[in-house]
Amino acid sequence: MEIMDQALFKKLTESGPRLAWIVEWLLEEVWSPERYRNLSPIEFLRGGEEKLNRFELLVSSAADRIYGELLSTQDPSRNLLSALSDPNTAVVVFDGLSIREIPMILTLADKSGLPASLIGTSQSAIPSETMDFVERELPCGHIAPSQLQTRKELKEKGIIVIYSGDITQPISGEYEGSPLLVWSSFPDVTYKDSGAKFESHFENIHALFETAWMNIVQAIKGKGRIIITSDHGYIFFGTGMDFPRSPSETKALNAYFGNDRNVSLEEKPTYPVSDDLFVVQSQNVAMVKGRVRTRSTGEAASKLYRHGGLSLMEMITPWIELGVSP
Repeated sequence: MEIMDQALFKKLTESGPRLAWIVEWLLEEVWSPERYRNLSPIEFLRGGEEKLNRFELLVSSAADRIYGELLSTQDPSRNLLSALSDPNTAVVVFDGLSIREIPMILTLADKSGLPASLIGTSQSAIPSETMDFVERELPCGHIAPSQLQTRKELKEKGIIVIYSGDITQPISGEYEGSPLLVWSSFPDVTYKDSGAKFESHFENIHALFETAWMNIVQAIKGKGRIIITSDHGYIFFGTGMDFPRSPSETKALNAYFGNDRNVSLEEKPTYPVSDDLFVVQSQNVAMVKGRVRTRSTGEAASKLYRHGGLSLMEMITPWIELGVSP
């Protein structure tokens, strides 16, 4: 066992909650601004994912209850509806943005003259899917983000919603004196592209993010606070960056989950017995746990970027607050 793994193993096996120091480790060591500055995007991604895969292997063998901590009650200060009670606030949800991108966000914020007043994290819903997040955060039910603009539940609270499906177009609309929610389909929409078959897709996202930032974040006017967050992260399945499992060990999981990382128990109530499966009875869902890669079929089999399961990188999301100079 490597020295790093030994130190982490010791912390994992200590009593008490662990998620807080895990988040600190992720932000200050794995996805640190220093690593981001000194490495290429691909080196940054690959090195961080290798560390994470080793760490989650330790978690699955020695401290499995950490996955239970990911299901803990959401911090009320990191709730969209609470943040949108302030007319001086704009919340930008970048769909599928992960904590890997926090150093990039901070770099762009600094260039834009938008100092970060808070650098933190939030958590995805259960399962880590977009519409489940919408249902948890907003009084609109289980709907797609593109439907939020017309919801009377938000209009009655004075909340203006702008949906951005094209990062090349600046956002526009009248929202003076009202809290603003901007939902961008980027970067999640890019994971459906053919480029998501390759690790270089991460580099492409970084190249596109400056355009997204300019046309979304920098286009917001008249707000004293801008919050950057996400509905879910994603897991990266590069070579050697998933748990080692034999075909016989994943056979039942493959049959049950198919191309997904979660399944509704209403649709499939009989789930296989597996240490790699986590059942959340309160949400009536079964989820693939950790960095287990089920053998998908068709187009999904070639995608290296996935979400919907119960892993650190799918569940822990960015929450960055920027102060805007008057």
